[in-house]
Amino acid sequence: MKKILLLFIAVLSLFTIKVKALVEPTNAFYVNDYANIISSDVENYIISHSKNLEEKTKAQIVVVTVKNLEGETLEEYATSLFRKFGIGDKEENNGLLLLLALEERQFRVEVGYGLEEVLPDGLTGRYQDDYIIPYLKEDKWDEGVKNGYIAFYNKLCNYYGIASNEKVDTTILNEKSLKNLLGLFPIISVISLVAGLLLTLSFPFNFKKKKKKKKVDIAYIIFSWFIFLTFTLPLFLVGISIGWEQAPNKFYRFILVFSQLIIVALNYFFCSFLNSKGVLITTGSSSSGFSSGGSFSSSSGGSSGGGGSSGGGGSSRSF
Repeated sequence: MKKILLLFIAVLSLFTIKVKALVEPTNAFYVNDYANIISSDVENYIISHSKNLEEKTKAQIVVVTVKNLEGETLEEYATSLFRKFGIGDKEENNGLLLLLALEERQFRVEVGYGLEEVLPDGLTGRYQDDYIIPYLKEDKWDEGVKNGYIAFYNKLCNYYGIASNEKVDTTILNEKSLKNLLGLFPIISVISLVAGLLLTLSFPFNFKKKKKKKKVDIAYIIFSWFIFLTFTLPLFLVGISIGWEQAPNKFYRFILVFSQLIIVALNYFFCSFLNSKGVLITTGSSSSGFSSGGSFSSSSGGSSGGGGSSGGGGSSRSF
């Protein structure tokens, strides 16, 4: 009996130590900067906006920074902290925790059950990648925390139908997207080069003036359009779509499409000129591009918690 009692006390003491390892909610509640890395201006910003959000929706966004995780994993620490603070309304479970562990250089977004639909794991991860982690990698704590907070704040405002004039800083996101776009540009250009070469098959053009119009071979028209619809158009669209997803805004997308159209046009006229000289397609008695013998050849190149509990999900990132 004594052994069982001692074992129970030992387990209870371990549990007590684990609970004590968690930080306590501050009087401000919405901001708990135990790592001492957030400025007072950012703290006040978060507090005022979180209060406004809670008053209108009962949802709570809480930011916590800690020096270290006391030996726990980020996910375990975040879950325990979420429940201890009671983030979100007890009935609706609409809480959101943004946790930064300084020594481990990790960030966690913990989502309550009630917000699982509006904040799935994929979205919380993308928000971290786009708005938080790029700043934290450069030790810009204020910018990373505030920018990420605004992104989630706007998302919840939109979900609950509340107007928000806050804007996230997309400077780093635009720079990253532009860098990715420039990295993919050679690939897109090669695709457009191939498309330009194939266009000469679809729309043969002869720079030499003809005194009399020649009858175009119907079979050639069918074959050329088959080439265009099967190869040229898909290749061009794939090339555009690759860069389209990476472009940060409409301006870069316009430049992308315009530049690729120019490349295709230049290739078309260049190859058409070679065609007229008999380099690519042997011109004969027909302007269709077939030789007189009918043969065809081509070449192409390359306050306080509301009692909410977590469990809706979340995502973690290292920086």
